[in-house]
Amino acid sequence: MSETTNPYADLTRIDYPLIEENTAMPPLTRDAIRNEARSGLEEIRDFVTTDVFVATLGELYDLAPEDRDQFVRENLLDPAALAARGITVPAGLKIQRSVFGDGRPTIFCVTKLMSDGIRKVTYTFDSGSLPARV
Repeated sequence: MSETTNPYADLTRIDYPLIEENTAMPPLTRDAIRNEARSGLEEIRDFVTTDVFVATLGELYDLAPEDRDQFVRENLLDPAALAARGITVPAGLKIQRSVFGDGRPTIFCVTKLMSDGIRKVTYTFDSGSLPARV
């Protein structure tokens, strides 16, 4: 059996509140959750479909998959690099690294924290989503 390493093991967690494993979720009605989730995803969609963000995604996906991590770190996680590209992250949204237990090849995501301060909606971008353009 070959040993695999997690390339994201050293990532710092985002600054959302730390929640204990068995903490009860604050009360939000099912309709409130549905409405906030829909609204949050629409906000994220509106941001990630701007011309400047789509152009940046094009640059990212033009790279070979093994080069995409470095591009994300240098261009999407750096506020100065985002500003230089003309990308303004809307208040309440966060671009961050993400890793999932199922081994998805996620290279970054855009999240929005919901009003309860715990739940969030996330739109992920996976390295395998689009092959490098030739």
